[in-house]
Amino acid sequence: MSTSWLILGCGDSGLAAARLLAFEGRRGWTASETAPLAGRRKALEDVGFPWRKDVPEEVAGGVVVSPGFAIDHPWVVQLRQRGVDPVPEFELGAARLRGRQVAVTGSLGKTSMVMLAERLLSEAGRVVRISGNIGIPVCEVALEAPQADVHVLELSSFQLEAARAYRPDVGICLNVVPNHLDRHGSMERYAGAKARLFQFQTPEDAAVIPDAFPVAVPTAARRIDAHEVAVPRLEGTPFAAGPLRENLRCLLAGLENVGLPGEDGIERVVRAFRFPPHRMTRLEVPGAGIVIDDSKSTCLSATRAALESLPGTVHLIVGGLDKGEDFTALNELFRHREVRLYLTGASAEAMRHAWRDVATVCEIHADLGGCVKAAWARRDCVEPLLFSPGCASFDQYPDYKARGTHFQRLVAERAADEPLTEPPRRKRHEQSESS
Repeated sequence: MSTSWLILGCGDSGLAAARLLAFEGRRGWTASETAPLAGRRKALEDVGFPWRKDVPEEVAGGVVVSPGFAIDHPWVVQLRQRGVDPVPEFELGAARLRGRQVAVTGSLGKTSMVMLAERLLSEAGRVVRISGNIGIPVCEVALEAPQADVHVLELSSFQLEAARAYRPDVGICLNVVPNHLDRHGSMERYAGAKARLFQFQTPEDAAVIPDAFPVAVPTAARRIDAHEVAVPRLEGTPFAAGPLRENLRCLLAGLENVGLPGEDGIERVVRAFRFPPHRMTRLEVPGAGIVIDDSKSTCLSATRAALESLPGTVHLIVGGLDKGEDFTALNELFRHREVRLYLTGASAEAMRHAWRDVATVCEIHADLGGCVKAAWARRDCVEPLLFSPGCASFDQYPDYKARGTHFQRLVAERAADEPLTEPPRRKRHEQSESS
């Protein structure tokens, strides 16, 4: 057997790393604390990386770490104490990509901006591949389609915290706001992980770094000021104002270095863009009025951004498993907006305590169905119903996708049973009460 490698993690990233290393003639093990399902276990065995439930005493080759393993995981600490520095799966794959690399990170909007980058670069005639946190392991692309004009990588703090020497041609950080503090422990460590995107760049590279970065960002890269980049007006789209417009500005600032279509092409692509599922997705449900599924919102900053993109009175459903954030951070926003809050999940009581004096309506319901029902009783067809939980889903759902799918089903059922029609029901009630 060739020099053995160790891969920490048996998920999609771990399997992709195993397949890539096997293609290069390497063998070894995968390790995780829980056994993979039978099909995944066989797939790993078939490529020469059988599963084990511990770390071997000796690792003759390298160690690859999946993003599910934090840098302070006991196994990672143990390996480093033995002088072995694991390489993250994305960096293993990125070293084998051929073509320029644009890496995008940020707390809010990474996936959407990576998808938009693919469309903009394709419009400009570039051959583009996307990978990373978007759901396609970088090692998978390195194995199946390594050649492209531009590779666009979505990189999370979970991936970047373990970066050893990754150097993108263009690094873009969209924003940094509190998120994943349950894993990183502090805002400084979280922001520090994001900053590693730029740490190993050289003067030949470009970096787009937000002004309000919580920690110092040392880099030798050429810094690009996104504020100097012209952005189409884009009236009538989510990119007309607010955080999404700033994300677009950062993206365009970075992509100018690898090729963009003309102004008309940019506007055409952006206007035609559709967000991925459960990210500010406007539901097309007859009889439901304006309903937006933003189940991907798992932190308060995402909820803030979603709310700021909508005018007028908003019926907001929030709650789930919180990440240790300070709920009062939204108090000032609620004081100056007509927001009606419907709370559910493990964080509901703490949210109600923080917001009961600043929101027009602030009430707890046993589940998501109760929230939808209560909001429906107060809504008219022009008042948006926004589902932007601001919390993780794991108290009630396996993931944000299942949560968002359930929300969409509840809305469809409610609209079928009690469709909203013109004129607004609330105004009809007021008229009947006054007569």
